[in-house]
Amino acid sequence: MVRPASSIAAHMLLALALLQPAHTLSNSNMQRPEGAEQLLSGPAFATEEHVVFGQEVSMTSSAGSGWSFESDGSSWHVWTHTSIFDRVDLPLWPEAMKEARIILSSSMCRTDSSPMPPFVPPRELEHCGSHVLATAHNDVPHGLHMAVAQTQMREWLAQFMGWSQSTQTGDSLSATLGPKAFISVGNSSIYHFTPLSARAMGLRPDSRLDLTAHVFGPQHYLHELIAPKVMCRGKQWLDNYRVEAQLQRTTHGFVSIRVQVISTLPAAPSVSIEPQDHADSRIAWIGPTKNAASFMLAANQSMPESLHLPNDFYAPTLDQHAGDVSIRTTGFSSFHPNLLVTANSHAFLPESNTCRLSTLLVLPRTYFFDPYQLRQQHDDGLLGARFQHYGLTELEKPAEAVATWGSVLVLSQDIRESQFNATVPIHARYRLPPVHEQTVGYHGEPTGDTHVDLTLPPPISAVVCPAGDLPLPENDILRNLHVRLALFDELGLVPVKSLQIAPDTDTLLRMPVPSTSHTSLIQLSTLGLLFAGAIFVIHSARSKAIK
Repeated sequence: MVRPASSIAAHMLLALALLQPAHTLSNSNMQRPEGAEQLLSGPAFATEEHVVFGQEVSMTSSAGSGWSFESDGSSWHVWTHTSIFDRVDLPLWPEAMKEARIILSSSMCRTDSSPMPPFVPPRELEHCGSHVLATAHNDVPHGLHMAVAQTQMREWLAQFMGWSQSTQTGDSLSATLGPKAFISVGNSSIYHFTPLSARAMGLRPDSRLDLTAHVFGPQHYLHELIAPKVMCRGKQWLDNYRVEAQLQRTTHGFVSIRVQVISTLPAAPSVSIEPQDHADSRIAWIGPTKNAASFMLAANQSMPESLHLPNDFYAPTLDQHAGDVSIRTTGFSSFHPNLLVTANSHAFLPESNTCRLSTLLVLPRTYFFDPYQLRQQHDDGLLGARFQHYGLTELEKPAEAVATWGSVLVLSQDIRESQFNATVPIHARYRLPPVHEQTVGYHGEPTGDTHVDLTLPPPISAVVCPAGDLPLPENDILRNLHVRLALFDELGLVPVKSLQIAPDTDTLLRMPVPSTSHTSLIQLSTLGLLFAGAIFVIHSARSKAIK
């Protein structure tokens, strides 16, 4: 059979993309538009905006040098700015890549019950950790062309993040980073997730959190860009709640970056904010209720301007929970445990028959979903929901041989069904000794060495509708407050109601691991058996030859 020329060309493109070394993508070919020398002198900031949301404040402005204010209660500070990259040698932007997003979120790791402003989604909708994503243009054909595009996006993002296999520590599972670590999600995106815990981040009620310190080194492109100059009590204050960087290529060939930093500020008699150099800067204060006055100030203004907010800005949206979701493990200390997922929803949208109740489950690479088993369960009516699986389908490799970070399972059902129950089987990948993790005994004894304890991220469950051309607020300040949750955009979903994580959720898994105390004996026994087998084969062959 003769293959069409287009098919042969696509195979050649894929082969070239897979074989192309990473350094060939590191040469920048960005061309400066006319007059760009003046624009790009210095950091090349375009716009910068600070928004303070909270209790009543008194604010003063120093012409050209920033603002200072005092607040009777804790407040939220949102910093957004748009910059242009050219003065650094970025990797060559892939033609097929539409955008890249890097999200650092501490939402689920926080246990404080402080009120959140309307623009911050509930903590149940975004896992605590770092999310690195990229999406191809809509006009990239599916199949081999999309595979080529995703390969190039993996290469670009791995370089931009500073990932390389040489960054691995003694534990091969703790820092396996590189192009192959991403998984494909949705129709045209790639995704990498690294969970973080409150303990790992040092989160305490009286502590400040600098999220960038957990992901980016001091020499990284984004290190200086994600550092608003906010001074509180005489010290630089960075209690980051969420950080997002969106990267896109401009029509002139530059790479624009939009940064959104959401932080919390305590009640303080003196907070000062210093604008960035070469930036068109302004600050806005938004009152805690619709009856409170809101205003904004530019860096060179002395008198504030009134800020008009739409009536629905303070309307409750995602923070009103539509029910609860829980997940519990059974057979948690075996190689083949189950996840019991229960969701109770009282949300009903009679005007829409396209919205569904979706639940997202995440596994690290030490465990995996078997999509073939799930498909059989669905066909037999045992799963109770439709599903989409994203991640490696290699079912036989040990955990140490798997390059991807893990997998995602999306369960969805009709929103008109108020209760959802599903039993999701998962499987442990076998481990190769030595295991560089803290071990416990079969029943959790700290002196044992037969198992490793792992707590899965909790489920994310929400009433979701298909993504469409949703209009953003006309006010650019409110547009800068818009939060794009990790993974929902890439899956083409818009969460309209969230489900609260039930208190009975229990995601503990106790993975069996080989004991290193018997490794030498097993190796010697194996060699002895191999030698004895070889002697037996040779002896049998010689006996037959003599006969």
